[in-house]
Amino acid sequence: MKYIVSGGGTGGHIYPALSIIAEIKKRDMTAEVLYVGKKGSLEEELTKKEGIPFEAVEVQGLPRKKINKQTISAIMALLKGLRQCDKIIKKFKPDIVIGTGGYVCAPVLLKAQQLGIMTVVQEQNAFPGKTNKLLSKRAELVALNFEEAKKYLKYKKVIVTGNPIRADFNQIDKAKARRGYDIAEDEKFVLSFGGSGGQESTNDAILGILKSDKEIDFKLYHVTGKVHYENFMAQLKDTTLSDKVKIVEYSNEIPSLLMASDLVIASSSAMTLAEISAVGVSSILIPKAYTAGNHQVYNANSYKDKNAAKIILEENLNAQTLYEEITSLLKDDSLRNVMAENSKKLGNPQAVEILLNEIELLLNERKQKRKV
Repeated sequence: MKYIVSGGGTGGHIYPALSIIAEIKKRDMTAEVLYVGKKGSLEEELTKKEGIPFEAVEVQGLPRKKINKQTISAIMALLKGLRQCDKIIKKFKPDIVIGTGGYVCAPVLLKAQQLGIMTVVQEQNAFPGKTNKLLSKRAELVALNFEEAKKYLKYKKVIVTGNPIRADFNQIDKAKARRGYDIAEDEKFVLSFGGSGGQESTNDAILGILKSDKEIDFKLYHVTGKVHYENFMAQLKDTTLSDKVKIVEYSNEIPSLLMASDLVIASSSAMTLAEISAVGVSSILIPKAYTAGNHQVYNANSYKDKNAAKIILEENLNAQTLYEEITSLLKDDSLRNVMAENSKKLGNPQAVEILLNEIELLLNERKQKRKV
């Protein structure tokens, strides 16, 4: 079988795609997979690191507000991207095309649909983005992370699978993870990160806590994001940090860090929430206010409504509000345990397996129709 997979822009779209590809290869080592993404992008970097064949297309996101010069430029790029995808698809001849979101998916799946090739849309968020709203109408299958997303989409067939996550989340021992970060048995460990690129508002709140005279009687591991690290550390040049505090620009150890944590402070991207649920940990969610359709607020509310997380909106976020929420939760083991259990219930470790089962059904149905 031949598969084209596309998704890009952020880790939230790319990591589900990589999980899907890993499951495809696990089931069929002879399967041919081609990743189609934007040239010079994060998806190109990550797929090449994994040794996955990659083809680049030129595409831009449409502006979210009024029509302007950027709109014309984006439309021209989409038309060019469609021509490029036409060549890629006709050359590769995929049996199915899978999209995991981000505007790079638009020309790939649109062209596949025009050519009569089966398509699958995987939507991570409780409030779907414009690209997936468009693509879901003609897709053979739409796979959702959140049940709440159904009401915003038109579809032929829909399933709720949860979000595909990396296999390494199922292979980490909590006690071993805590020993790896030198966390004492009676010590509390707080992980703070704002997704793959960091989050300025969370950085500012953490900075405020570190520069104040507030007592930090817990271990804090804060990930600033690469673009924010230099400025963050410059603002701490006159501050003596406790040995309980560790600041890094980026970490590829998020699975083990989450497993070691008593409390997580994070944005509410679908990928982050899926990872939080994979390990089952209490969290303080800080939805990024500038995301398309404000989808992170929808995502966070789905966890808050099920008592799986606390929320602080960016407009209400500062050092004081964050510190008070951290210390309040760390003092209440019972509440944190309930939140962790509820978080675990919202996840689905078998998400990628369920999705691939459905994709295989589609492929087998198509094969049977061709025989008739």
